Amino acid sequence: MFTIKNILLPTDFSPLSLSAAEYALDLAEQYHARIHLLHVLEKTPPILTIRSLDLSEEKIRQSIENDAKEMLEGAVVKIRKGKDVQIVPTVRKGLDYEEIVAYSEENNIDVIIIATHGRTGLLHTLLGSVAEKVIRYAKCPVLVITPKET
Repeated sequence: MFTIKNILLPTDFSPLSLSAAEYALDLAEQYHARIHLLHVLEKTPPILTIRSLDLSEEKIRQSIENDAKEMLEGAVVKIRKGKDVQIVPTVRKGLDYEEIVAYSEENNIDVIIIATHGRTGLLHTLLGSVAEKVIRYAKCPVLVITPKET
């Protein structure tokens, strides 16, 4: 029997990535599962930011991390929609798909729910796809959501 206790919902805070949240919320309610909301920061801040603001790299990193934590807390409120679902917000640093896969293994994630742009052709070949890499390397099921065009 397949049970779901831990759901991983990666986000970059875009409306696209948060479009998968309603699926995660529905599953969490059905199975009384916990949602792990994960945001992955780049290891190094953009160089232009450092030069244009004349700040130290450490100050920029701390500012970016604080902003991400604040945005994550806001996303938790949006996702929860007043429902009694446990949501664990987490910020990690690294390569997005690698951190998503590593987090899923470290936290006994039963399913990853991730949104995709649904790109095809040259753009997809050049940029790759976080969702595609997560599917390839994750050891648990991955539910990929393609948002409806509005």
